[in-house]
Parts: sequence; structure tokens; C-alpha cells
Amino acid sequence: MSSLNILKTLLGFIALFHTIFGAGFMFSVDFQRWAIELYGVTVSWTVKEIYFVRIIGSFAFILGTLAFFAARKPLENRITIIAFIEFFILRNICRHFFANELYITLGVSSFTNTLTSFFFGSQAFLLGFFLWRAEKSIHLQPLYKQKK
Repeated sequence: MSSLNILKTLLGFIALFHTIFGAGFMFSVDFQRWAIELYGVTVSWTVKEIYFVRIIGSFAFILGTLAFFAARKPLENRITIIAFIEFFILRNICRHFFANELYITLGVSSFTNTLTSFFFGSQAFLLGFFLWRAEKSIHLQPLYKQKK
């Protein structure tokens, strides 16, 4: 499998994940509770929490949409891929920089925090690596036509 195809597959996974979770967060309180409990968060479910999770859902859904478009033509959508890499890295930095807030306020365990960091950190690394490899392989092809 070529680096470009691996990149497309990875972006497709990111798109599906964010679209499903985004829609679930926006439209289903049961899904919200399931996903939030899966993450290990302890929260009192009031209208305020439900509303804020819906906002997170709309954001996740848009990320999924962007990833779907990037998956179709990754090399033409480098900026989107770079934005995902930055987002995943910044979220991991925040996840650890503000870990005490996560542990104390939301009840998330350090194991879950580390596992989540690994999940999104690997995606950032793989996106960067396969984008680099795909670009490199395109430039090395002898019949590569440059735009005039």
C-alpha cells in the first residue's frame, strides 16, 4: 500500500470517528452519556452539560467533514492535514499541562489521559509521516509533471 493510500485511509478513519462522535454528541443524550462515561468523566447531567457537549459535537462533526475532503485529495489539502496535526499536538499539550483540572474536576484517570494522548499523538505522527512520504514519493516519480 502506498503512502498516499495509507494517508487517505488514516484521514478516512479520522473522518468517520469525528463525524460519528460529533453527530452522536449533537443529537443523542444517551450517546453523550455513553461516550463521556467511556472516557471516564464524572459529570452531573444538567441542561448546561448537555448543551456544552453538543457544542463539542458540532466542532467534532466539522473536523470529520474536513477530514473527509482531505482524504479525497490529501496532497491538495496539505493545510487541512497540518491543521489536524497541530490540533492533536495542542490537545495533548493541554491534556497534560492542565491534567490536574482533568483529574480533579472531571474525574478522568491518568491512565485514560495517557491512553488518549497516545491515540491522538499517534494520529498526529502518522499524518505527518505519511504526508511527508506521499509528497516525497510524488516528487521522485520520473513522469511527474510540474505545474507551469
